[in-house]
Amino acid sequence: MSSVPTPSKLDRTALQITIVLGAAAIVFTVVRAILRLLEIVPNRNVPVLASFADTPATMPIGPGGAPVVVGAQQVVLYVSDMPPITLWSLVLCEVVYALAAVATVVLVCLVIRNIIGGRAFAAETVGLVGAAMFVVLGGWLLTWLFTTMGANGGASALAGEPGLNTNTPVDPIVPFAIASLGALAAAFQIGHKLQREAEGLV
Repeated sequence: MSSVPTPSKLDRTALQITIVLGAAAIVFTVVRAILRLLEIVPNRNVPVLASFADTPATMPIGPGGAPVVVGAQQVVLYVSDMPPITLWSLVLCEVVYALAAVATVVLVCLVIRNIIGGRAFAAETVGLVGAAMFVVLGGWLLTWLFTTMGANGGASALAGEPGLNTNTPVDPIVPFAIASLGALAAAFQIGHKLQREAEGLV
């Protein structure tokens, strides 16, 4: 059976530092989610980010604080007494985002652990990379959905009328990142197949 080379000492150190940074990112994500939930749950003056398509607004940024017409694309609404569906949408947005972020970091750290141990193209590693892709995809879609529902509900509650829709943007970087993870998963799959062929198992 052919052996798989392990990373050099310098590369292992860099990968281990990445794992430490991943642990710090997990702590940051969890703390951020808790603080945000503490803002949302009381349902009083909840900051809700809403996006609009260049809606005219005024800001006191002229000479002497004079109002100036600007094109607002994103604003923070402070909303109270939101209906349960809106409140739960905002809560689920934060929970789903935090869970997806933590799960992705954990999966990546497990991949790094396998690389350090010389198991870069093991079946387990291929599965971890594929799982990371699906976690990012599902987390992104659900977070976008709940963000849109929360923003629409918050704007409608503030306006006192239903049906007020905001324009939640889609960051093109996220689909690219998901596609990149898919390509990475395919590369690991090819590496796994080549390793098995080299070991005479297929």
